[in-house]
Amino acid sequence: TNLLQRAWNKNESLSLEELIPQIQNPPFEKIGAFPIDMFFPEKDRFAFSMLLNNLLASPSFAIWRQGNLMDIDFLFKPNPKPRHSIFCLSHLTDKERMFFVTLLFTSIESWMRQQEGSGSLRGIIYFDEIIGYLPPVANPPSKEVILRMFKQARAYGLGLLLTTQNPVDFDYKALSNAGTWLIGRLQTEQDKNRLLDGLSSASGAVDLKTVDRLISGLPKRVFV
Repeated sequence: TNLLQRAWNKNESLSLEELIPQIQNPPFEKIGAFPIDMFFPEKDRFAFSMLLNNLLASPSFAIWRQGNLMDIDFLFKPNPKPRHSIFCLSHLTDKERMFFVTLLFTSIESWMRQQEGSGSLRGIIYFDEIIGYLPPVANPPSKEVILRMFKQARAYGLGLLLTTQNPVDFDYKALSNAGTWLIGRLQTEQDKNRLLDGLSSASGAVDLKTVDRLISGLPKRVFV
C-alpha cells in the first residue's frame, strides 16, 4: 500500500516489473513508527515478491497483459445508436472468472464515481448467472463491489440486471435492494421460501399465498 501511495503521490506509473524489486528493497526505511525490517522482515518480503514474480513469469497470465485496455469511459460513451459490449467468460477457469468479474465491476465503480448524479438511465450492466459471485454466506472478492453498486449505482444512472436459477444462492441484502423482481417458475420449496421471505421483507403488502401459487404454476419462460 505504501509503495502504491508513494507512486501515486509522485504521479508515477508503477508496473509489476517495477513493483517487485521495490518490495524487496523499499525506497523508505519505516512504515509508521517501525523500521521496515521489523514491520515486514526481509525473508517475508522476498517470499511475497517471488509470488508476484511467478505471476509475472506465468505463460497463462501473459494473455491478461495484452489486448484492449479496460476503458469504461469508452464502453459507456454516448452514441446516437444503442450500443452494447459483451464479455464471454465460458473459456476461463473459475479463478480467472472471479478475477475478471471483480476487475470489471471495480473498474465500472471507479468510473461511476467520477460521473455526475443522474435521474435518467445511463446504462445497464447485465450479468447472466450470478451464482458464486454474490453468495449469501461466503465473501468472494466480487461480492463487496457488486453489493455497493446495488446500493449506489442508481444514483449515477446505472442499472444492474442480475439473473440466477436459484434464489437461495443470492445474497439477501442484494435482494432487498433490487427495485424490480422478475420471477420465473421455481420448483424447489427452498428457492420459493427464500424468495417469499425476501418479498415479505421488501414489501409487507405482498399477498404471499397468491405469489406462491403463481410461481408454482408458471409455464416455462413466463415471469411475474
